[in-house]
Amino acid sequence: MRVRGPRWVATIAVVGLLTAGCAVREVTPVGAEGRPFVPDGDERALWARAEQEDAVLRERATVHDDPELERYLAAIGDRLTPDRVRLAGGPGVRFRVLRDPSQSAFALPDGRLYVHTGLLSRVENESQLAMVLAHEMAHVIHRHALALVREGGLPPIRLAASAAAGPSGEDVGTALIGRTARVILGQGLRLAALAAMQGYGPDRERDADATATGMLVRAGYDAREAAEAFAVLESGLEDGDRLERSLLGRRAELAERSAVTTALLAFRHGAALPGPARDTEEFAERMRPVVREDASENLRAGRFALARRQLDRVLALTPDDALAHLHYGDLHRLQAQRAADAGTRAEHIARAVERYQRAAVLDPMLPDPHRQLGLLHYQQGDSARARAAFERYLALGPGAPDARRIEEYLAELGR
Repeated sequence: MRVRGPRWVATIAVVGLLTAGCAVREVTPVGAEGRPFVPDGDERALWARAEQEDAVLRERATVHDDPELERYLAAIGDRLTPDRVRLAGGPGVRFRVLRDPSQSAFALPDGRLYVHTGLLSRVENESQLAMVLAHEMAHVIHRHALALVREGGLPPIRLAASAAAGPSGEDVGTALIGRTARVILGQGLRLAALAAMQGYGPDRERDADATATGMLVRAGYDAREAAEAFAVLESGLEDGDRLERSLLGRRAELAERSAVTTALLAFRHGAALPGPARDTEEFAERMRPVVREDASENLRAGRFALARRQLDRVLALTPDDALAHLHYGDLHRLQAQRAADAGTRAEHIARAVERYQRAAVLDPMLPDPHRQLGLLHYQQGDSARARAAFERYLALGPGAPDARRIEEYLAELGR
């Protein structure tokens, strides 16, 4: 198991949590002592604010519309929910997937849990995914937002400098950030900023770790993947990547999560870690299209190395995935544009053409490969091939948004 960071620090933190009875829980957790859950008045106000922020996120962020994926996540959430929470009538977890290549997951205090496609595409199995979800669910169960508000109100929005940065903030007005972060910051969504970017403070984050590891074990997942989930997310970060602005996009936070969960499991379970359910077949089925489309998002963001790893992952499972070959063609085309010399540029163009042709063969009804082939042939001065590719593109997609522009290319080629 890959463990980052000083383990002895995490061990001390865990000992403090276990021996002090988790003293950070100033608010009674949902389901404590078997009592029915009744939200307080200030908590209802907090939930009303969460509902308003959800409406803004649904309107302005990019929602990944996949009902089957949401159903799959809901099944994991149901499996993780402790019986005491279910019986108490606590807020139910409702999942929403946001199309965003940054790796983030966060929950609002009323149980709305958001997961970025960037995070879904990077965890390696269902046990790792379950650990991340359980950590966010734990914040809801222990009502951490309410506790923080009662201490002194919602804190002002602060944004961490980068994936490799420490906890210091910076002027968010000049930051290069992802689309969901732009919505959160631009619209002043303080609950979302708290949950996704700032966190509830070291003690409460460790409290969520402690609760989440217990949820993972009780649900029958492979507990050894608890720390590995955060180590995997950390290993995928690249220094200087300014798109990663959430807690789960910062090395220091991920190293802390990995070390704390490792120590927690050692204290509670020793060597007898249960783990029959590391993964399921449905995980691969649901994640494959997410990984593929996230690769396309990363290409647009210029994250070529990450996009290549993601496309290789898809093609290892399904070598004849036409869309994956299409995106691989885009990768080589974009790399050709940035090539430092003519030889490298020509090599990337040749590989792009090969990938686009492969995509067209695998899915004869897919228009996009023909568009891209037409543009490449046009740029190389091959009028006959460019014309044939453009005509095929329009035949397959007569209502394409760029149809008029392609017709202009054809008119030029016909002169």
